[in-house]
Amino acid sequence: MGDTAGAVIDPRDELMHEPTEDPQFNESMYFNFVDGASGFAILVRIGNRVNEGHAEVTVLVYQPGGRAVIHFERSPIADNKAFDAGGLRVEVREPLQHVQLTYGGAGQQLERGTDLADPKAALAAAPEVSLQLDLAYESLIDLYGLSSSDGAVGGIEGAEHTIATGHYQGPCRVHGTITVGDERHSVSGLGFRDHSWGPRRWQGPTYWRWISCMCDEANGFVVWVSRIGDTLPKPHGMVLRDGVFERLDDAHVTSTYGPAPYYPETMQVQMVTSGGSVNATGSVFALVPLRHRRDGQVARLAEALCRYELDGREGHGISEYHDLIVDGVPAGMSEA
Repeated sequence: MGDTAGAVIDPRDELMHEPTEDPQFNESMYFNFVDGASGFAILVRIGNRVNEGHAEVTVLVYQPGGRAVIHFERSPIADNKAFDAGGLRVEVREPLQHVQLTYGGAGQQLERGTDLADPKAALAAAPEVSLQLDLAYESLIDLYGLSSSDGAVGGIEGAEHTIATGHYQGPCRVHGTITVGDERHSVSGLGFRDHSWGPRRWQGPTYWRWISCMCDEANGFVVWVSRIGDTLPKPHGMVLRDGVFERLDDAHVTSTYGPAPYYPETMQVQMVTSGGSVNATGSVFALVPLRHRRDGQVARLAEALCRYELDGREGHGISEYHDLIVDGVPAGMSEA
């Protein structure tokens, strides 16, 4: 569906990559799915950090009314031969077309997803529930690389030393089941997945905004804007309109925030493609804050479920607001 000329990904890149000697080498896959009608959604990530001896395993289920179930661990690994750790497994059934995601284990039930602002207290108080996922992700369009060069699967220009040297993504049809406790949910809808490898320094970027939206199988968008030190890497993303794929030439995100701890509440997204300007607006209806700490620095990832308007169509997706937290304030709040 659509035109992805110049964005061909080598099917071998769906396989695992040889780690470099960088101590923070990471190879990861990320998945999301949002059902806007019910408020039911997931965010799943597995990141092999083999040079540090573990995989970061995140399984997050958003539930209606602001509740959430979370499983996070740093699961020991000895090599980078597979995404299979901590009960989470990713299997490539057909390269670039079909990936199967499964998890079987426990999660912790949060009455409010925002309780994770204080993860130690929240997780200590949260009861444990059984959690199982069995989801198929099938590509809606050709997956595309995030390099600024057509056809390249390299990382976002300017972010190769902090985020990834190889990176591709795309929207997917998602179907399967999610079971929380004794409640089984059938899933049939839309989401995104990505695959990246190379250095991952969570405290490297000052901020990024990754905003994803799907209205239906033929319409949606994804935008990436960021700052890394004094550098503003070129914005990246795509628009899908009536099944036609267009890469972004430029993008700008303007957001509003609530009171401390300053979570995003709304966003305006201005995009430019070869076909002209495209504008979208979004509002947050649920949010879970995640974080990474290292050497006294905190990088917060506010994972927000959003409702969007794009060309008169309603869409849904996840907006990821990554910020270094400086004196209690998100570092990118004044810019994006």
